[in-house]
Amino acid sequence: MSNFLFINYEYPPIGGGSATACQQIARIFAKRGHRVLVLTAGIESLHGTVTEDGVTVVRTRALRKSPHQSGVIEMASYVLVASWHAVRLARAHQIDSALAFFSVPGGIVARWLNLRTRIPYVVSLRGGDVPGTEPHLEIFYRALQPLRRDIFKHAKAVCAPSHGLKALSEKTDPFTVQVVPNGINTDLFRPEPERRAKVPTLLSVGRLHAQKNVGYLLNLVAAIRSKTEVRAVIIGDGPERAGLEATAVALRITDCVQFAGWLSREEVREAYQSATFLVHASSYEGMSNVILEALASGLPVAASHIPENTELIQDGANGFLFDPASDPAQLADRISPLFQDQTNWGHLSAAARATIEKRFSWNHAADLHEKLLTEQPQMDADKRR
Repeated sequence: MSNFLFINYEYPPIGGGSATACQQIARIFAKRGHRVLVLTAGIESLHGTVTEDGVTVVRTRALRKSPHQSGVIEMASYVLVASWHAVRLARAHQIDSALAFFSVPGGIVARWLNLRTRIPYVVSLRGGDVPGTEPHLEIFYRALQPLRRDIFKHAKAVCAPSHGLKALSEKTDPFTVQVVPNGINTDLFRPEPERRAKVPTLLSVGRLHAQKNVGYLLNLVAAIRSKTEVRAVIIGDGPERAGLEATAVALRITDCVQFAGWLSREEVREAYQSATFLVHASSYEGMSNVILEALASGLPVAASHIPENTELIQDGANGFLFDPASDPAQLADRISPLFQDQTNWGHLSAAARATIEKRFSWNHAADLHEKLLTEQPQMDADKRR
């Protein structure tokens, strides 16, 4: 058995998909007999060290203010504080290797640890840390390129949860990226047909951030409502909320749109089980845990036509793909007939669940991460493309 340090600036209840992935893999490692420490950021009174499901979680006193997002200064503060803690923890707990989530900031901490202790590390790319995903951060991507490439050069391996993210990273940085897909708890997220809402319901789950393009859903609701009854439930919060609420007012759909805020895991599961479609209009993703959870719940997904989503959604089989720049009325014409066509909707639902059962599990994701962390490091020449 080995001692591992997981480095991630977010960990539940802080953060989104990468936090969930980190938690799930850490718990499986612990069940397998490994010793796992997670070095993450705290917020408000949530600081210190605790043991959760066999995993030691160390929450540092960085400058993070929101559980849902972190700015450049907040990330920089995490790097500074976590770098000191990483060396201390590695020496105190005889860490064998580290897994860094995000090339920045997690990879910076891992690289510093490597410089100080020679402990090897693996980098897990998650989405926003890959150039090309966030156009408005292009200046930061360029400024950090030498550092990012140094991190990749000295890593045992670099991985990403989707082929789309792998291709985007390899296009920018000349280092091979291995695909390690996210997983899903199929016992927790499962179909419950008796929960299905009588009123057709469109669901959105995630941070209310420009990346998620939740405004598309509101316009879709307006397009459908002109023809048939529909409601929408928006789970999550973030900087776009006020603007989205104002859009709902302008579209005159406030009576059929619910801004639910962040809900418990159980409530989110029930939302998947009761909805008719998940609408996911993101401009980019690593691999969406939300889509995985919806599919596992037997919920068909209408998703933006981006490479990461096309790995999960087969158009017309387990959901639909659409151009988020197109008129929402086009998608409305495709999905609204299924509100009353339970036979064809049922085919989509069954295919959604089958997608997860055949291809994704957290145990499989843990297997792949464990292999990367414990196998012999590749030569630099092998890592370069």
